Amino acid sequence: MAVQPFKRDSSQPASAPPPNVAEAPAKMPEPASDPASDPAPANDAPAARKPVPQGQGLVAKFKSDPRKYILSGAGLLLALFVGYQGIHWLVAGRYEISTDNAYIRADIATIAPKVQGYVEQVHVTDNQAVKQGDLLVTLEVADYATRVSEAAAALQQSVAAQAQAQSGVAAAEANLQTAAAQISAQRDRLAQAKASAAAAQADATLAAHDFERYTELADKGHYPRASLDAAATKEQSARATLDQWNAGITTAQSELTVAQANYHRAQEDLESAKAAVAGADAQVDAAKARVDAAKLDATRTELRAPFDGVVANRVVAQGQLLSPGQQTMSIVPVSQSYIVANFKETQVERMRPGQEVDIHVDAYPDMKVTGTLDSIAPATGGQFSLIPMDTATGNFTKIVQRVPVRVKISEEALATGRMRPGMSVEAKVIAKGVDG
Repeated sequence: MAVQPFKRDSSQPASAPPPNVAEAPAKMPEPASDPASDPAPANDAPAARKPVPQGQGLVAKFKSDPRKYILSGAGLLLALFVGYQGIHWLVAGRYEISTDNAYIRADIATIAPKVQGYVEQVHVTDNQAVKQGDLLVTLEVADYATRVSEAAAALQQSVAAQAQAQSGVAAAEANLQTAAAQISAQRDRLAQAKASAAAAQADATLAAHDFERYTELADKGHYPRASLDAAATKEQSARATLDQWNAGITTAQSELTVAQANYHRAQEDLESAKAAVAGADAQVDAAKARVDAAKLDATRTELRAPFDGVVANRVVAQGQLLSPGQQTMSIVPVSQSYIVANFKETQVERMRPGQEVDIHVDAYPDMKVTGTLDSIAPATGGQFSLIPMDTATGNFTKIVQRVPVRVKISEEALATGRMRPGMSVEAKVIAKGVDG
């Protein structure tokens, strides 16, 4: 026979312990006794009539079967939690793509000199905020000032040589003009000699013709012998004049040839002078370049901040000898920090530039940071490693690759100055409105 669970009567006092069902079977009711013969207990009768408070009844029920109420409460809490999670997933959770493989990054600049020199003074300390153009380190400039003076003196010498070469060009041009004038004069003399020779040729021909005619007449006795002698003299004189002008033509031709040779020589001298000027110009330009380089090296003895940031990793001291390219410190642009989040390749399908990103910084758990998806890398991170993974091997094991995603941090968060490069963060992309 199954034992029925005991049910407490509401009229029973709360302090009365529950009956033990397993102790003994229920007792038979005793015969009613005479009220007059059995005096009623002084304490029990009033307790039976006293109402039990409701709170004490609940406590008694809990004590009667605590596991039942504990399981019921746990079930209720579990139902509330599952309901909250379901609502959260429907409203926002299904659009969230998160990863904890994310870190704050910045384009850190390494400050190094371009020239060699001893450190004269270090103007900044570790963790000091600097502005663009602030002086960081000064090198000794005396050696470079001397080099500037030497380059300036060499420039003056080059300028003097240039002026001399230019004067040579002027002299060569004058010689060329003189040679040209001589050629013109010799050509005129040659033309005059040729004209005179032509006239003398005509006179000589006429005199020879007259002498021949007068000779025939004289032989016949029709012309006097004295006149014949005069005609012979005239013919000889005309011939001598012709020979003289022919010699003049030869002389004029020779002098013209000499003048032309002088002209060609003057042209060559002019070309040489112009080449000398070009060389002098080049020397001047080279000297100017050396002066500019010396001045530039002198200015490079001052190392300045390339942008706003914070000094870090300072490894330079006063009096230290620095070589070109040697690191002195780093400038961290905290106000230009960004996040590189390495998402799984299976997570980037719904990502688009411009999407909102919720950021949780491990160092500041109570700080709310937001950002914007800036860009997605064109290749996985493994492609840029020193030894890229070779998938053509026989023992290939497929591994989910990570795709770097750049996230732009909000200006409000950057303005706090707490976004330090290297910090670990959790990035959560809100891919709402993108099917996938």
